[in-house]
Amino acid sequence: MPTKTLAQLEWQYLPMFEHSPRKAKAIMSELAINPDLFVQLITAIFRPSHDSGVADPPVENEEQARNVASQAFRLLRLWDVIPGTAADGSIDGAKLEAWIKEARKLAHAKGRGLVADQKIGELLSASKIDADGIRPAVPVREVIEAIRSRDLETGVMIGKSNRRGVTSRAYGAGGDQERQLAKQYRDWSEATAFDWPRTSGILENLAKNYDHQAKAHDEDAERLDWR
Repeated sequence: MPTKTLAQLEWQYLPMFEHSPRKAKAIMSELAINPDLFVQLITAIFRPSHDSGVADPPVENEEQARNVASQAFRLLRLWDVIPGTAADGSIDGAKLEAWIKEARKLAHAKGRGLVADQKIGELLSASKIDADGIRPAVPVREVIEAIRSRDLETGVMIGKSNRRGVTSRAYGAGGDQERQLAKQYRDWSEATAFDWPRTSGILENLAKNYDHQAKAHDEDAERLDWR
């Protein structure tokens, strides 16, 4: 079956993939090579920013528009294929940067520049650990430094938090899980500070966030002890 036909079928039946071990691989791969499709999705979900000067035409079928927006939101939440990713999992930095530049240009023309940066950042949070033992991978670090977008960097932090999902812990365990994560991200932040300072800042902010979460879980555990 042609890839585009399979991608269309996956779009049609996307809700089935949310809780399935099989991923919607074709449509995710199509997104990773087609920045215009990415911009179509965010255009379906978000309105133009107030200061963009862009005004969308009136919607002819509001129910259909809501359904498309819901489906687009679901797909962006599931998407974890970083543009430029090869079959072996390595990332071609030049392809990644080219995809991002084109996506940002198209999104800006649609008045969605800021939200596009955030959603790109959320995708980049799916990066695996690199050969040097640090996450994100070097090509992702390089593009973060090159783009220099606070909205993209915020998106990376949001995406990283969302990808952790729901956690479980023993009764009264406190924030040990979060302290371990804080240490890991702080170590990575220190290791990237010289060559990738903006990436280092993201990692330090994630460490601080886990510090706060650890403290909150410790306080919850203390309250449980007093019951």
